[in-house]
Amino acid sequence: MVKSSSAKKEISQEGQTGRGRWLVVVVVSLAIFLDTVDVSIVNIALPNLQHDLHLSTTDLQWVQGIYVLTYAGFMLLGGRAADLLGRRCIFLLGAALFGLSALAGGLAPNGGVLILTRGAQGIGAALTMPSAVSILTTTFAEGPERNKALGIFSSIAGVGFTCGLVLGGVLTSFVSWHWIFFVNVPIALLILLLARVVVPEGQAAADPQSYDLAGAATATAGLLLLVYAVTQANEPGTTAVKTGGLIALALALLLCFIFIERRSRAPLMPFHIFQTSRLGAVCIVTFALIGAFFSFLFVCTLYLQDVLHYSPIAASLAMLPSSVISILTTRFLAPWLMNRFGMRSSCVLGMLSLLAGVALFLRIGANADFVGVILPSTILAQIGMAICVPTTSVAAVIGIEQTEQGLAAGLSGALGQAGGGILLAVTAAVVTVGTTSALRSASALSTQAQLSGYHAGLLVIVACAALGALVALFRMQK
Repeated sequence: MVKSSSAKKEISQEGQTGRGRWLVVVVVSLAIFLDTVDVSIVNIALPNLQHDLHLSTTDLQWVQGIYVLTYAGFMLLGGRAADLLGRRCIFLLGAALFGLSALAGGLAPNGGVLILTRGAQGIGAALTMPSAVSILTTTFAEGPERNKALGIFSSIAGVGFTCGLVLGGVLTSFVSWHWIFFVNVPIALLILLLARVVVPEGQAAADPQSYDLAGAATATAGLLLLVYAVTQANEPGTTAVKTGGLIALALALLLCFIFIERRSRAPLMPFHIFQTSRLGAVCIVTFALIGAFFSFLFVCTLYLQDVLHYSPIAASLAMLPSSVISILTTRFLAPWLMNRFGMRSSCVLGMLSLLAGVALFLRIGANADFVGVILPSTILAQIGMAICVPTTSVAAVIGIEQTEQGLAAGLSGALGQAGGGILLAVTAAVVTVGTTSALRSASALSTQAQLSGYHAGLLVIVACAALGALVALFRMQK
């Protein structure tokens, strides 16, 4: 019996090193497909959500903002839980939560309930994504094969984003925005069914009770409160004392998080992992990358539908060419750049492409210039994202112990999502201030005021992308 059991284990391991490894890539990639479908499908529907649920621009950013902020706060826990409790277990748990909260979001009767369900979706993604990356990085050794696997994984993100654009436009235009959430449910069910068969159990840590819920709670609460402080600053009746008090409380919670991590027996963010300068730089670049890209999508969608009066399906088709190009970039160009020029050069090139796209979008006006502005801007931004995502995924875990690779992936992803939430809130606030200030002018038309707000927001995004490029150039190891 012992001999038979040993033989079965050997066969299992052999399958996992051959064709089985690439089946794992396919199944795990469904998770990032689901995540990116959700990002683009919701983004296209934002103007309809704003109209039907009577949301202000500040409230509207919470539909995306709370998703990325709970994603950020609990991604730390997700990465650690994947290492401690087993990668497949946490992967399945996250997919189940994502599907259930998507169902609840589709049934939401008002903006408040929708925002709460989006927060739950973010927690589901936070459990799923670091587990997915960790499954890949522990299945493939460092080198070209891992780069290829992560390239496929990231290219599926482009496929998901593209499908989300098309589905978002079709469902919002011809059915109802409720279905942009319902469509996630069968994908989540497919992940649950296939992952139980294809994804290996993986090793759990010896002490499964050493995770840090207090750290996750304080980090998430601090981020949410910080964003709330920024977004409510322009609301009628808000005082500088109130805003300052909220910011102080948010910073106090984040300081509590640091204190908890320093004293915890098994912290979510063990500071020794940042002793490699590469991981610290990668986290900053990821923060700037996701923050700039999400904010650009927010402004671009509002401009197309509110200023140019594109229908949801027309807006999705306007962004479709750039999304298709991003798939090809992630699948072919990004791995070639990594293997030929290394992580630093690839990241710098990607951030510069994103920067160029956002800067070109500053030329937007009251009349559409699709060929001269919209198309090249979105293509450059998508190419930058497509280069940087797989590059930062690989760079984040290089030189990290296998038992901490889920944690490293979680840290990089968490700070990226935090960047998405924080910069999105700042951009929305700047857009609101810019628009309101322009409207105070007696000669300002509504469209001109909107454009003033969008231009101000785009300048914030340009500054963030430039910061990411500089950090990649001077702080990432070659």
